Amino acid sequence: MELISTRLKLAGLVILTVAIAACTENLDNSSGCPLLCVDQQAGVQTVTLDAVTFDSTVSALTGLGTEVSLLLATRGDSIDTRAIIRFDSIPAQYTKPGSDTTSFDVTTVDSVLLHMRVDTVGGKIPDQVTLDIYDVNSDAPDTAVAPIAALFTPERLIGSQTYAKADLKDSITFQFAPQAILSRKGGPMRLGIRARASQSVQLRIRSNEYGGVPTSLTYRVSPDTTIAKVVITPFSKTPADQPSQASYLADYTLLVKGTATGPATGLNVGGLPARRVYMRFNVPVFITDSVDIVRASLLLTQIPNPQIDPNDTVFVVPSVVLATTAVSDIAKASQITASANADTLKAHPGASGLKTLEIAQILSLWRSP
Repeated sequence: MELISTRLKLAGLVILTVAIAACTENLDNSSGCPLLCVDQQAGVQTVTLDAVTFDSTVSALTGLGTEVSLLLATRGDSIDTRAIIRFDSIPAQYTKPGSDTTSFDVTTVDSVLLHMRVDTVGGKIPDQVTLDIYDVNSDAPDTAVAPIAALFTPERLIGSQTYAKADLKDSITFQFAPQAILSRKGGPMRLGIRARASQSVQLRIRSNEYGGVPTSLTYRVSPDTTIAKVVITPFSKTPADQPSQASYLADYTLLVKGTATGPATGLNVGGLPARRVYMRFNVPVFITDSVDIVRASLLLTQIPNPQIDPNDTVFVVPSVVLATTAVSDIAKASQITASANADTLKAHPGASGLKTLEIAQILSLWRSP
């Protein structure tokens, strides 16, 4: 998602159906009980609230490696992202089929193929795209961007493959030299993938977190076809004392260069690294307890961002924060959310002016302290 800078206008337009406070009673009733204004029509009022008590931009990321797709983007001066896929256990030996369990050293490798699933939704794909794969093995932690990015050098290039736009659908296969496997047998192999083209390019590769058929590395260790192919899926051994974190780091997006932030006086939504806006509202009790809300609009003023493609499309979606005041860290609180049956704001980074989000479905969930 691209960056869109917004400034919140401190007002929410709330259209309310309000019951009339007093009316004439009809006491002429066979049951002896008064009929309280059964034919009285409710009134409609529009109320403007300066209800925002706090707003701030926070990270929208749930953690490195937790994304469901790996972004490959090379967009000139604005975005540079690459994919890291780890295979931390390249077999050094194999066995033959049958009852003989003798292990043999891997001395030859053939037909090395990396199978990846592609997601082109929201992509920017020219007629031809080249993927370069590098050996980025190192002792640098996965959170250290600069040392890993520095390993994308010609000396570490494993191979390159060019794809036509029509071929980048569902899944793709990348073939590279057997020496890449032989040089890493018995140990880990960390691959770095970068996309390039004659113009800006952007596409995604499905990660392990997406589910379904995972990325896989396959190759043969013998010309004997009775010996099964080696099939390896992404796997990380580190950090050794945090197995769940290690699972996430089997593949992840390496953000080499992200989008610039907007002005300090604004609220930044989207972009890379991903950002979201956390807002707190003080809605009077009478609105949620005493009226029927038929429409509620959150008014936002967009500031144009000329630093990226102004015609890109950004979808801004509101979520309901479920965290109570016991969660004092707003970055953590903003991750404890639930989707709501609310509006989606469609905007372009180069646009400006008043924007609205319809939030009547979630307004009733808010309560004043």
